[in-house]
Amino acid sequence: MHDFLYFLGRFHVLALHLPIGIILVAVVLDWVARRERYRALAAVAPFLWGAAALSAVVTVVLGYLHFAEGAFTGLAANAHRFFGTTVAVASVLIYWLSRRPALYRRVNVVTGVAAVALVAVTGHFGGDLTHGSTFLWEYAPGPLRALVGVEQRRPAPASVAAADAYLDVVQPMLVRRCGGCHNSDKLESGFSVATYESTLKGGDSGRVIQPGKSDSSELYRRIRLDPDDEEFMPAEHKTPLTAAQVEIVRWWIDAGAPHGVTVGEIKVEPAVETLIAAELGLGGAAPASAATAQPASADPALVEQLYAAGFLVRQVSQTDASLAVSVYSPGSRVGDDQVAALAAAGDQVVELNLQDAGLGDSVAESLGKLTGLARLRLSRNEITDRGIAALARLPRLERLNVYANAGVTDASVDALASIASLRQLDVWQTGLTAQGIARLQQRRPDLAVQAAAESVITDVLPPPAAPR
Repeated sequence: MHDFLYFLGRFHVLALHLPIGIILVAVVLDWVARRERYRALAAVAPFLWGAAALSAVVTVVLGYLHFAEGAFTGLAANAHRFFGTTVAVASVLIYWLSRRPALYRRVNVVTGVAAVALVAVTGHFGGDLTHGSTFLWEYAPGPLRALVGVEQRRPAPASVAAADAYLDVVQPMLVRRCGGCHNSDKLESGFSVATYESTLKGGDSGRVIQPGKSDSSELYRRIRLDPDDEEFMPAEHKTPLTAAQVEIVRWWIDAGAPHGVTVGEIKVEPAVETLIAAELGLGGAAPASAATAQPASADPALVEQLYAAGFLVRQVSQTDASLAVSVYSPGSRVGDDQVAALAAAGDQVVELNLQDAGLGDSVAESLGKLTGLARLRLSRNEITDRGIAALARLPRLERLNVYANAGVTDASVDALASIASLRQLDVWQTGLTAQGIARLQQRRPDLAVQAAAESVITDVLPPPAAPR
């Protein structure tokens, strides 16, 4: 039932435009009707305000359902809810007044101004939830920023070496691309990129950044996924980070996710230094030691072979020729010929998504040849304990998702625990019991396990290294 109510609540963002438009039309009509030649238009006011009141009430109800999801916190969320409710109450009151022409004609200027002001204030706080509280003032002049109490913009760094690795380079990228859903007022999945502390803290499922370990960091994994993947971030077809920005995030995490430290104090590869220079608008100001980044290229014959076999293929980044491979869409069947084409890729494939592909244990045995594989998604297939034993031979496997493979049971605990490189395991809706997962966690306390609520839910990660 909750899911259905949340489903209805999402329509708030569509419905809210209707009362806004009707209220503005009604106010304009009231003002025009005060002139003698347009006096007849006053008869329309009760109908417009009736429609405004009805649509405003419906919008507010949907808004409360949307708010119940729990992703909205802080001043902007509470203010938006309060003023939105006030708009609905005011619309009902004005509708009542409009049905009393003599009285309404004396007060409709005041009620019109009040209605427009309420709509504007409500929209302002709604915009804060959508874009973040600093969006409106991002490019405002210094005196105006000071007047409204917004922190002054940081001065642009004069060189790459002088730039703060987090404040000048990484945070602006994350706020621009992720801040619309992950800010201090709108905490999707409990995660915010508004501050360094909130970014490192993570969200409902735990930390998303493991300082010094980009390949074990959920944030880095998600921004590198195929844009059509349901876990890709930013979601909802919003503008993603560029390949260069993804590479900068990778460098920052591997450097220990530093804060309050300049780029010049951190080891930085020449290729990344050039990317940072371009990001800061210092394309010609990079140190002479920074050579032009040479894009790495994947083997075109291998890429063509995988495409011909029916897979989607992309290169990890412009400086990493490794491949991320996936089925065309969840539900696409994968046959033996396609699995053989995959096996021929050797160590070139580092990320593989074969969800809902109708696969059994034989494919797990074939995947043992992908010695470079770090992230593997096999959700909604027919993998059993025998397949898990085969996957245990993968030397670099860091994340494994076997969601909804009922044949994976407690008999796989020893095999899973033996994968020394494994850092994150998804076993929702498998045959693993609470006792089996508890035994796995006892053997591997460094392993983050995500399991179904009816068995056990754990999210245990090693403490992050202190930022350097």
